[in-house]
Amino acid sequence: MKQSAYDQLPNQSLAKALQILDVFSMTKAEWGIRELGRELGINPTTVYRLVTTLHEAGYLERNMDTKAFSLGPKVMKLASLYSHFNPLPSLARKIFESYSSRFGYNYYLGSLVHYEVIYLAVFDGQGPIKIVVEPGVSAAIHTTALGKVLLAFQPDEFIHKYLEDSQLKVYTPRSISDPAELWNQVYEIREKKFAINDGEYFDEIGSVGVPIHDPKGHVTMSVSLAYPRHLVYENRLKLDELIAIANEVAREIELRMGNTH
Repeated sequence: MKQSAYDQLPNQSLAKALQILDVFSMTKAEWGIRELGRELGINPTTVYRLVTTLHEAGYLERNMDTKAFSLGPKVMKLASLYSHFNPLPSLARKIFESYSSRFGYNYYLGSLVHYEVIYLAVFDGQGPIKIVVEPGVSAAIHTTALGKVLLAFQPDEFIHKYLEDSQLKVYTPRSISDPAELWNQVYEIREKKFAINDGEYFDEIGSVGVPIHDPKGHVTMSVSLAYPRHLVYENRLKLDELIAIANEVAREIELRMGNTH
């Protein structure tokens, strides 16, 4: 069985509690004790103890009818503090909006956390994209343009460890499932400075992604532009033009980062 990134953290009791919080998602907002144990591979007695502690501390709420647990108000407090003290997501959204006349579909800002990409800012354009993504939602790094760019600019040791610890889950027939193929894309992304997702996460959605460098030159975030992929094949969208816009957006965000540090 592949290891979780949480298995490598120094305090395993705390890691298990964080793993419980992390399992909640837009598609699964409530979990029971035994459900959590099966999902995470943790003994139900341990899950009960951790969930009870999180509940009493306000990080989880309990549905008195179903007895299942959901995220509590303390999580909202932390999210609000993050937004308050990190202005970049709101600045990025304003930048995305300023480019909407040139590209009318979706814009994303993402950051790498362990082995996932976390969406920090989202701007939904007027174009008919059916996928709804909210800030704070995570996605696989091997099937998204955001994620592949972030992965490519990590040290080789990180990528080797990621492939040892993770399964390359298949979401569509075009998802990367072969580590050798992923390495090939990593080398290509490093050379070309952009990534393409051709329906690898959602079948009908394509995207281009480019890196964002922090003031010290490290790639800490990325930007992607998402679109209905059939528009590229119908020659109604040009990939080189999308990549150029993505790079303009990234450079403007980098400028703002320099101004806010």
